[in-house]
Parts: sequence; structure tokens; C-alpha cells
Amino acid sequence: MPKVDTKSGDAETSFTVSNQGEIKKLTTTLIGRGIGKDVQELTITFSTADHQEKSKRGELIAELLKRTPNLVTLNLNFSGHLDTYSDCLGEKLMTALCSLKNLENFSQNATTSARTDFGQYSLMKLVSSWPNLRTLYLAGDTNGSEGCSTIPPARCALESVTFERCMSNFEKLSPMFPGSANSLKSFEAWTMGIKEIDAVLRHVLPSIESIHIGGCNHPSKDFILGELSNAPRLQFINLNGDTDTGGTTRKAFAEALNREHSFPSLRRLSYPGERGTYKTGRGRNVRVHEYENVGAKELEAAAKKKDVWAELVSRDLEYKVEGAQRRAGFAAMGRRGYW
Repeated sequence: MPKVDTKSGDAETSFTVSNQGEIKKLTTTLIGRGIGKDVQELTITFSTADHQEKSKRGELIAELLKRTPNLVTLNLNFSGHLDTYSDCLGEKLMTALCSLKNLENFSQNATTSARTDFGQYSLMKLVSSWPNLRTLYLAGDTNGSEGCSTIPPARCALESVTFERCMSNFEKLSPMFPGSANSLKSFEAWTMGIKEIDAVLRHVLPSIESIHIGGCNHPSKDFILGELSNAPRLQFINLNGDTDTGGTTRKAFAEALNREHSFPSLRRLSYPGERGTYKTGRGRNVRVHEYENVGAKELEAAAKKKDVWAELVSRDLEYKVEGAQRRAGFAAMGRRGYW
């Protein structure tokens, strides 16, 4: 039987289901007892990926969501696809999800290492359909080449956003955030590629407090000096990875910190670089060298003047547990010149 969590009086407002049989039972129960409108929180978890070309899971979830129109929190935990390999959610589930106009919290966590092509178009359409959305956590890939120009602008005031497998298409994701200029406090993205993240952050500078970027993405020099350094509430910046060509990012932060009135609320800055040693030469001529991160000393000195804690993080915190091997493999291929 589905797990029931009673939160107010005798009304059953929270349910947890973990397989197709439990979803069917819960759907039947809600229809028979007429209590679907009271449900505010729903957690659906599939511990294994469906390897069939056409999955039945999406349609079953869609039927359940039709009975729970007033959901506030939805945790949809799965890996792989819920409909087909080419369409992760499917039309019926997408329609049911878009109808949840009271939804404030949505999370999709991975349950296996199977790739989940959640898709950029699906993400943008859902966020545009949820005017009350506050927190978003997405483990699936945000890839996709579909045009999103027909999707209405997002109106929600997001407070916290986390992408576990962001494909670094920041320009295409930026239309999610115009309504969050005065609300978004935390942005976290574990990314692929080497790109600038200016397009997303530019919308939320008035309210952002914490930025955490895994991978080798970074804000541009001009953005750091001209815009990011003026963010009034920004307290934590964490940029992971070992790629900072010529120390451009480190130098930009050092220059910005040396300016009067810059980063008025900043408390901690974790900057990218390479940690450890490397060898040169052969045989008796082998020499061991420590990596030199250009601009790191200047950055730490500038941070100290402003009482900001600055630290090198390198790749220590780059990868989330889910899908770490796959992302690490892609990153290694990139470093070896495969693309």
C-alpha cells in the first residue's frame, strides 16, 4: 500500500509511492474516496530504469496527477525515461504536470546511473506553466536543440535552483529567470563544457546570495568587473574546476575586490585552479613542480583586505555522486582533445 503521511486533522495530504502497482492503487483510492483535491505533497520513486522502448510509467503518473490538482510539492525520482527514449516525459504526463498551477516545489532526483534526457524544452515548458514555483531541483540532462520561442515567459519567482547535469546552455535557460530578479537566493549547477554563465546570473543579481558552479564554467571578466561585483546580497561564490586559462577569472576577481564598495556582502570565494604537482624531463632529469595558478596570490591578498575567505577548490567538489563516472569520463575525453 502507498505510504500515507497525515499532516492536518484527519485529511491525508501526503503520499509516497514506489512502483507502478502502488500508483494504480493510489489512483483508485483517490477516485473512490474523493480526496484527491486534499493532497498537497506527492513523492513518486522508481528504483530501476525502464529499458522498454515505450514505458507505461508516464501515463500511470499522468492519471494520478489528474486526481491531485492542488499539489504543492512533487518529488519525481527516476532515471532513464517515463515514456520513450526520444521523449522522456511524453505528451500525457507533460499535460498533467503543466496543469498543476499550485505547485511550489519540484524535484527530479536520479535513482540509477542511467542517463536521463529530461530536456531543455520540457524544463522550460514546465517552469512557464507553474506560476507559484519556488524551488527546482533537476538531476536529468538539460540538453536539447528544440526552439523555445513559442513558450510563454516564466512568471514564477524562484528562490532556489539546482541542476545536476546542466549542459551549459545558459543562454537558452536564461528565460527561466526574469521573474526571479528579487527572489532567487541560491543557484547551483554541475555543468559540462567551458562556457560563461553571465546569461543566467544577470537576471538575478539583486537577490542572489549563493552561487555554486561545478565543472569549468565561469563568469566572464567583464561581467565580474561590471555587474557581479555590485550584487548587494551575494555572500558565497564557489567556482570548481581546474580550467582558468591564463588566470583570467582569478585576475578579474582580484581586480574587482581591490575596488572600493565592490562585493559588499561577500564572505567566501572558492576559485578554480590546479592542485598538486607535475613532472617534466626523463630519467635522471625528472623534475617535480607545483602547479602555479596565475593570479591566485593577488586574489587571496585582495580578499584578505576585504575580510573575505578565499580558497582554491580545484576539482575536489566538482561532481555530484549521481552520474559522476559518466561526467568524469566526458571531462577526461575533453581534456585529451576528443572535442
